Amino acid sequence: MTLQSGTELGRYEIRSLIGVGGMGEVYRASDPKIGRDVAIKVLPADFSADKDRVARFEQEAQAAGALNHPNIIAVYDVDTQNDVLYVVSELLEGEELRQRLDEGLIPLRKVTEYAQQIVSGLSAAHEKGIVHRDLKPENLFITKDDRVKILDFGLAKLSEKGRGDAETQGRGEEDNTLIAASPLPRVPASRLTAPGMVMGTVGYMSPEQVRGHKTDHRSDIFSFGIILYEMITGKRAFQEESMAETMSAIVKEEPPEMTESNPNISPSLERIVRRCLEKKPERRFQSTADLGFALESLSAPTSSSGSNMATTVSAIGPQTERSRWLMRALAVATLLLLIGCAVLGVMHFRRPVSVARPVRLFVNPPEKATSFVYPRLSPDNRTLAFIATVADQRQIWLRPLASSAAKPLAGTENVEGLIWSQDSQFIAFASGGKLNKISLSGGSATTLGPGPAIGLIGDWNQDGTIIFGSQGKGINRISAAGGSPADITTVDEAQGEVSHSFPAFLPDGRHFFYSVENKDPNKQGIYLSSLDGGDAKQILSTNGRAQAVEAVADPETPGAGYLLFVLDGELLAQPFDFLNYQPKGEKVRLADQLLSFGAGIAVTENVMIFSAGTPDQRLTWVDRTGKTLGTVGLVGTYGLRDISPDDKQIAATRSDVSTRKQDIWLFDLARGTETRFTVDPAEDSFPTWSPNGDRIVWISDRTRKSGLYMKAAIGSGQDELLFESDNAKYPMHWSPDGRFVLYREYDPKKGTDLWILPIEGERKPYPWLSTQFEESSWRGFSPDGKWLAYSSNETGRSEIYIQAFVPGEPASGAKWPISSGGGVMPTWRRDGRGLYYFDGKGKMMEVDVTLGPKITAGVPKELFDVGPFRADMTRAWSMTGDGQRFLFVTKAADADLAPFTVVLIGCHLPLKSERSLADADLAPFTVVLNWMAEFKK
Repeated sequence: MTLQSGTELGRYEIRSLIGVGGMGEVYRASDPKIGRDVAIKVLPADFSADKDRVARFEQEAQAAGALNHPNIIAVYDVDTQNDVLYVVSELLEGEELRQRLDEGLIPLRKVTEYAQQIVSGLSAAHEKGIVHRDLKPENLFITKDDRVKILDFGLAKLSEKGRGDAETQGRGEEDNTLIAASPLPRVPASRLTAPGMVMGTVGYMSPEQVRGHKTDHRSDIFSFGIILYEMITGKRAFQEESMAETMSAIVKEEPPEMTESNPNISPSLERIVRRCLEKKPERRFQSTADLGFALESLSAPTSSSGSNMATTVSAIGPQTERSRWLMRALAVATLLLLIGCAVLGVMHFRRPVSVARPVRLFVNPPEKATSFVYPRLSPDNRTLAFIATVADQRQIWLRPLASSAAKPLAGTENVEGLIWSQDSQFIAFASGGKLNKISLSGGSATTLGPGPAIGLIGDWNQDGTIIFGSQGKGINRISAAGGSPADITTVDEAQGEVSHSFPAFLPDGRHFFYSVENKDPNKQGIYLSSLDGGDAKQILSTNGRAQAVEAVADPETPGAGYLLFVLDGELLAQPFDFLNYQPKGEKVRLADQLLSFGAGIAVTENVMIFSAGTPDQRLTWVDRTGKTLGTVGLVGTYGLRDISPDDKQIAATRSDVSTRKQDIWLFDLARGTETRFTVDPAEDSFPTWSPNGDRIVWISDRTRKSGLYMKAAIGSGQDELLFESDNAKYPMHWSPDGRFVLYREYDPKKGTDLWILPIEGERKPYPWLSTQFEESSWRGFSPDGKWLAYSSNETGRSEIYIQAFVPGEPASGAKWPISSGGGVMPTWRRDGRGLYYFDGKGKMMEVDVTLGPKITAGVPKELFDVGPFRADMTRAWSMTGDGQRFLFVTKAADADLAPFTVVLIGCHLPLKSERSLADADLAPFTVVLNWMAEFKK
């Protein structure tokens, strides 16, 4: 039944019918509360009785909604009204790629641009475990601002990585297939695919689709190759007189030479197309990430001979790539094998070679580790240091390359980062707000002086000077012999600067790079300064916060080298002239999907180490005994979360794969649906429900300041800015009467304090507890609103305390200690007679409390070990009102800690695979030997 103009679905008003898909009709509609037009797909009424179709429709909405990417159509909402199911998505203006092709040949420059956008969108989908399976020009939309949007995940297959419960359909399908219509279908009914047919559209199917065999993401790569061929030549790669002949050509024949139709095509681009169109999946690009890198390399700088760099030639050569990417999942058999191959790799690149053949190995995390981060290789390339958490103890671990195992370095407990000395004999590390130094030859750590309270990222030169950044401050220097840190750069707030960080010495040991975060995007980037003073110089503008900065000299070219840094999860290399202190040439991407955004790379002239991968996490329920009860939502990257007062909804942050930005999503526990709550491109986090569940407060940096925002929990209305300032602030809890919001504020000069924001009246915040110690809370207001529970490290470790709360006044009077043995993140029991908290050893604790003129606390008792249920990225948790269920962010059920990946170039090894990267949990450190030789070719 066609909906008439003016019909209302939820808050949306139907305007007109704009298309018909395989499982629904699509309408233009108005969203009056946000003031925008949207597209709404409605499942026909006669389908609603079909439970299988309803399930597929909802699965499609969840799959499409998870694909938050600029090159994939955005899904805003999914809901039901009077048994009518519908999905709300963005409304596009522009034309299909098919229409653009019908207008004539597309310029090659524009072809490459469109191709990169398509691959970027596909890569985001594949990372979520979603395969399109019906890629064609009709399902690619070019907007008026020349952005390509991928439509119609109607034949999307959720692979085992993403979901395993989709219904199996289709002739000869051996895996889980989902047939559904697109969020914005634009395909005429005559082109629809019926259940039971071979999936895909004839002419754009892969050979395995034609045969009805099992398909995966490489099928999309074949279909993309057909589209790229057509964009270049203006002709279809496989088009015969009949459907059967076309299908036969896809399986057996090669398309005509592209130069016959377009003689201007470059050999590199032609090789990319041919590689995509390999009949056997194992001969194609093995991932869209590899394909995207090859496309980007087409515009890489060329050598004096005019040939592209090895990032183009080596990435495209079929013989090279077949060994390159098939070896990715291999693990190290022994560490002696690693050393031998490293030597062979180095020797190999001391003489001319024509083909590089990297082999990837893995360095595994310590047994029972719950985190595995911050790889740092000693300057002599002999010892790998990293930070791991085992049995809730976070400390430095050392793995000599001549040894088969890593060992913890005693005396480095509660470490916050590490820096190697140039002679590889000492490590500097931060712990407890102090900068320490420890010798690898033995002995206890010695304190050098005050250090950063959060993290330690810096460098150590040959003269014994250590430089490091501190959150919200400039770059400091301190002697390795000890003393007081001295500022060598100062954050100029008047010029919009927010912080200086990630300092790295140049080869001369006097100049150093560092990253500047500025409110003006043009002033953000990497700067150059010197220990000798003088004005700083902006080297690169990054329009974002550059991280993990490194400077590496080229031993074969005096005065030359590379500036490496991480930006938006990508590792980039910029050739640099160290004599004239200026960049030269174009930067090139070396890796993407880096997980350790802070200091997750380490580079010497022959070795590169980084941690990369896609973190797979779930929202997981746990009962009072520690038993897992189930999960919520799709696999993704989650952060802070809060349960609504009626226990029916969850507000949680989830990161976008492509932009690395967090948004807030709402999960309806009864209906099993999820809806995006924030849609701006900034970081949105720390959602906190109001006492009656009608509003949510959260933090956002959308104005380049830290602001607290509020909006109705149903998603209607505008985001209301409550107030903003330069200091970071994190909402903790809402008072039971709804009048106040408790938040934690970090001031670089004072540390962390607790503040109160009145919701009514002038909304002028005031400090509730501000001392020289670090204070925090979680769900700190007691049920009657008369008390606040918080944590403070005034005794040297965090413990839980209770003080009276008087509206409008700072904390005063008596305070009562509640925890023993450490405590953080307190949450009140519903009856107000007890608290839950984490102790200092990773246990969930419960303690009875008697309130009155004098507060008394019982003996804390352990409920369960939190370690197995906590993703290391956050210790945050939530609890239902009855105290029977706890919600954590956990690693996906099928995941382990992933190893560090070691890439050896020019070394052929008969390795035994220990495990697949796909089975990994914590991301690996990727170690690349002879990366510079590969980069320069």
